[in-house]
Amino acid sequence: MPWIVLVLVVFTMLTVVWVKGLGAVQRYQPEKAVTFYFLVAAVRFVVAITIVALYMLLSEHTREEAMAFCLISSLMYVAMVIISIMLKH
Repeated sequence: MPWIVLVLVVFTMLTVVWVKGLGAVQRYQPEKAVTFYFLVAAVRFVVAITIVALYMLLSEHTREEAMAFCLISSLMYVAMVIISIMLKH
């Protein structure tokens, strides 16, 4: 359960950074918005993969628990991306 909470907190923080950061970039340097978007998208993906990898390496789990965690993490990642896009577009 602590791993799910960690994923939720990290994804929430990444969504806030993306929404607030994109707003600031669009306000002050609109020509850099696409660069910012792709940079933060890459960071979000790397962070998501890193969290799953850390879970696999550091947690004692069964195969079913690992598959459930990967599924939940993937669904939360998709939700984060959809919510981020809905908030800014």
